[in-house]
Amino acid sequence: MNTDNTLRRLLRLLQLSDSALPIGGFSFSNSLESAIDAGAVGDERSLEEYIDVAIGQTATLDCVVAREAMRAYHSGNYGKIVDLDHFLLARKINAEQRTMSLRMGRKLCELAATITADSITSRLSAEIASSRSPGTLAVVQGVVAASAEIEERELFASMIYGTTSMMLSAALRTMRITHIQTQRILYRIGLRIDTLYDESERLTLEECYTFSPQIDLHSAQHEKSAKRLFMN
Repeated sequence: MNTDNTLRRLLRLLQLSDSALPIGGFSFSNSLESAIDAGAVGDERSLEEYIDVAIGQTATLDCVVAREAMRAYHSGNYGKIVDLDHFLLARKINAEQRTMSLRMGRKLCELAATITADSITSRLSAEIASSRSPGTLAVVQGVVAASAEIEERELFASMIYGTTSMMLSAALRTMRITHIQTQRILYRIGLRIDTLYDESERLTLEECYTFSPQIDLHSAQHEKSAKRLFMN
């Protein structure tokens, strides 16, 4: 019998990355809807540029925190997981991104606690439900990935894919763009992911950052928009 866990780990990674995962990702556009309405995004090139900003934000903040949550899980330091949860929430500048992170994080933790027998995931889910831990998506992703024996580089790819696929799906519903164009964007982002990972991997928790005023501005506008297809 083959005892190598590679296939099982790969399947868990695909499951965690699946856009059909019932955690509400389809309900958010990560400010893209507002950017399209404002004319900042209107074609394949401008869409890719906007997504590049978003995944840069994911790489230099969320992925760093998720990595540290994985390491805290493996070292048995549950208190640090909760500290990281509060740390990340405090660094989510705009309300829309906080809402997105908390709703999806809570749903993912509930789901993982239900379908796995992992004690740390179950404990975190209970503490999120009782408001003792916020339940940010990146921290939950780090915990769930660690419990599934997913590696740090693999989780990074999953998180970048998640941000990209969420926004491409939103683009298909809000602007004139084809599936071929969105897949072309996803392919090109894949060509840049190693460089993005190297930048993220070098950052310590004290050095992680997010600087995307364009996204923050459109998120703020989305909160007050008279018409919305996506949640804010």
